[in-house]
Parts: sequence; C-alpha cells; structure tokens
Amino acid sequence: MRPHLALDSETLAANARRWAHHSRVPVRAVVKCDGYGWGYRPLVAALDDVVAGYCVADADELRSVRRYTSHPVVVLGGVAPDRLAEVLEAGGLPTVANALELEIAMRWARSRGRPLRLRVGLLPAAGWTGSTIAAVAEFAPALAASGAEVELWTHVTDAASAAELFGLFAEAERLLRGSGVRVVGTDLASTYPAAASGSGGGQNVRIGVGLFGAGSDRVAGLACALRVVAPVVRIERLAAGTRLGYGEATLSDDEEVVAARCGYGDGLPQAVAGADDILSVGMQYLTARAARCDKNRTQVVVLDGKSKLDAFAARAGRLTHEIVTAFGNAARANNVTTEG
Repeated sequence: MRPHLALDSETLAANARRWAHHSRVPVRAVVKCDGYGWGYRPLVAALDDVVAGYCVADADELRSVRRYTSHPVVVLGGVAPDRLAEVLEAGGLPTVANALELEIAMRWARSRGRPLRLRVGLLPAAGWTGSTIAAVAEFAPALAASGAEVELWTHVTDAASAAELFGLFAEAERLLRGSGVRVVGTDLASTYPAAASGSGGGQNVRIGVGLFGAGSDRVAGLACALRVVAPVVRIERLAAGTRLGYGEATLSDDEEVVAARCGYGDGLPQAVAGADDILSVGMQYLTARAARCDKNRTQVVVLDGKSKLDAFAARAGRLTHEIVTAFGNAARANNVTTEG
C-alpha cells in the first residue's frame, strides 16, 4: 500500500494559459530540477502546445529537456566557456558576461552561418547569474560590435527591493540600446512577481511553481495540479489523552481518528501536523480526525484540484517550491507520471 501521488496534466496546461492571460505576454515554463521532481518528459508533454519555451538551470538540464521539445530553452545558470558551443548547438539561450564568452559564441555562430542570440543578466543578488550595472556598461561596446541579438533579464529575489531592481534594469536597457546593442527581448518576472504585477514590462514571464497552482490568490482561475491521496488503514475511536504519533501531543476529546498511508517519506511535511485536521505525521503514516476522510471513509485527500497550494505550504511552514518538489521526488522514485 502506498499513497496516490500524481500530477494532473490538464490542470498544468490550464494554469499555463491562465498565467499568459494574467501577464498578457508569452509564458516560458521553468522545469529545472527535473521538472520540480516530476520529470521533464511529463511536464513538456503537458505544456508544449501552450508555452513559448522553457527555462532550465544548466547545460545538463538543457540536454535532457531537448529530447522532448524543439522550443527555445533558456539556461538560467552560468555556462562554462567550454560548454557554450554545446548549449548554442542545442538551441539554448545562455547568459554571457564577458568578452571571452562572447568571442566563443561568435565563433560558433560564424562556423554555423547562423545569427547569434544571447542573454545578458542584471545581477540581483549573490548566487544568481548576471552582471552588475558597471559590468554591463563595460561589456556593452563588445556586444554592439558583435551584432548579436540580446535578451536582457533579471530575477526579483526580494519583493521589498523590486522597484529598485526594476529601476536598475531600465538603466541597463537604456545603456545597452544607447551603445548600439540589438536588444530584442526583456525578461523580468517569475511566478510571484508576475502574480503581483504581470510581466513587469518584460516581453515574457518565467513561470515554474505557478504552473502547479502557486499564486492562486492573485491569478484568477489557477488550480492545484497535485493529487496526493492517502489510503485509509483503519478508523477507531480513541479516548481523550491518547498520544498522537511522536512527541507530547494528545487528543483533547474522545473522537474517531483515522490512520492513513502517507508520511514525510512520501513528501508530506511533518510540520503540517496540527493543521487541516491532520493530527500527526510520521515517516509513512498520518493520523487525522475521521471527518478528514472522503464520504466513503476509504481515503484522506491531502491535496487535489480544490486545494490552495500556497496556503497548504504556509500551514506547513514551507516554501511552496519545497512542497511541489518533495512530492515530485517521491512520485518519481515510484515511477508515477502525470494523469489527464
């Protein structure tokens, strides 16, 4: 017996359409970390007719995703110089930050007789790919001379400083255009910034966890794409004072309690205990009030299309990304795929 972990492909596609309608620009689906743990192939199969492209973390992820789609694929992380040609050959859009990387890219384009399209990133915080505004200014003349088509991008890492970052972004765009760089695209917003203010003036949005239903408090029509259902093992009436799982928590009253097969070994956060009538969470089993069962009293629905994914994550004290990835990794380990 195992919990039922699944991802609804129709909900994924519908959510992508909702994001495009909300932001009024095309969506690039972020499928890094093996599709948030759910697998590249099922996510691309669900999204390929809906999105304009994909975003991945590195060259290895690009190689994996390219097997399933011909759409453009943005590489968000830095690409080592010795792999730049490989990324370009695979139709990837890498970020370049200096003359050496630009020269490698130009050699590749000349050898293939192809136009060159690259990304330049404005660095928002440590750990991200990109350049400072001063480095962008220094790099701009070489970019202009190359004739490359350039997408300028950044990532909002702190909502409180978003306005400052957008101001720097506008300055970087003016600087590049003023230097003669062919700026053909701008890219500012990922899931939560896009939920708050649309594209932010960018020409596309990068949506990752939002495809699974995050952001539904701001974006009309989004639904949770995760399906997490725990089969019931037993239902019994227990006395007040009965201990619940590990620790000191006890029942406050006599009541019916259900034991069901889903725990933190399956991606369910232990910290969700105490919320949603879930009383305790162990490695493989949860206990809950019997009222938490479905009408047939055969299962406990942890997440489905009626759930609010961000609210569930908040009750667990986790990032929504962690919830999606934890269940995805558990599903993938057990060969679960998407369902219609």
